[in-house]
Amino acid sequence: MLKKLYNHSGLRVLHGVFEAKAMRKRIVKEGLQSIGKLPVSNHKTSDTLFILGSGYSISEISESQWKQIEKHDTIGFNSWMFHDYTPTYFAIETPMAAEHFNEMINELNRKKEDYKNVPFIIQYQHYLRSPNNYINLELPKENIYFNAPLMPYTTSNRMLDLLLSWWEKQHTKNMSWLLHYAGSLSYMIAMGYVMNYKKIILLGVDLNDPRYFFEHPDSNVFTKKFAAMHKSLLKSLKRSGLDTVNAKTTKTYGCLPIDQYLYKFNRIIKKNGVELFAGNKNSKLAEGLPIYEFPN
Repeated sequence: MLKKLYNHSGLRVLHGVFEAKAMRKRIVKEGLQSIGKLPVSNHKTSDTLFILGSGYSISEISESQWKQIEKHDTIGFNSWMFHDYTPTYFAIETPMAAEHFNEMINELNRKKEDYKNVPFIIQYQHYLRSPNNYINLELPKENIYFNAPLMPYTTSNRMLDLLLSWWEKQHTKNMSWLLHYAGSLSYMIAMGYVMNYKKIILLGVDLNDPRYFFEHPDSNVFTKKFAAMHKSLLKSLKRSGLDTVNAKTTKTYGCLPIDQYLYKFNRIIKKNGVELFAGNKNSKLAEGLPIYEFPN
């Protein structure tokens, strides 16, 4: 009961603010490169950003659509390194399981030439919780950035609305104050908004299909090995790819489902001239976001 009250109040939000500030000081103290140092202008080539999720619908993108995507900027995150497409930016939440983490590092090292100029952004809170480190990562150290976003846990719609209003007024152009709520996707969208992209399109963000693109039967031997390991890990943890939209699950860690949050966040960015699209008409997010149509 006390945990429920705590998650529903503003106390956990305030705790998140103080924690994020402390984490940022720790990043500096440890001599790590902060995301605030990321030279966005060196990488930004378009006002359109495609966010590349790991949902199975990524496998349905046609060759002609990939050619259109290549004209713009992209963020891949978490398991994206197992896809053949190299993104403009890459962000990761460090996994807890060593086997999971090591497979990711091995794949990044295998593709180190492709990723050598890609900013590599590590979410600091997850990094601290994980027993794993990036010592064996063979990417240039100067391209590795750490960020401690504000993680505003609350199950109260009222508190979430107040928080978003405060964030809009105070921190919308500050890379060190990115919001991370209920899942990685929220963090990626906030990043795109703060980087001043005018169109943000979500690809491979299904939220109603538990399959991942790396489970596709045509994937290579490295990807199939990762897919088998990933499936086994989720089974042992009794998790699925739909956890962030499951109200019962998100409530246990103090959040509303991510779709509810994203509709609130979309109202803020839309008011400020940014368009957010679902890139898959069958995505759960198509219920509340406009559908992006690729040009013919």
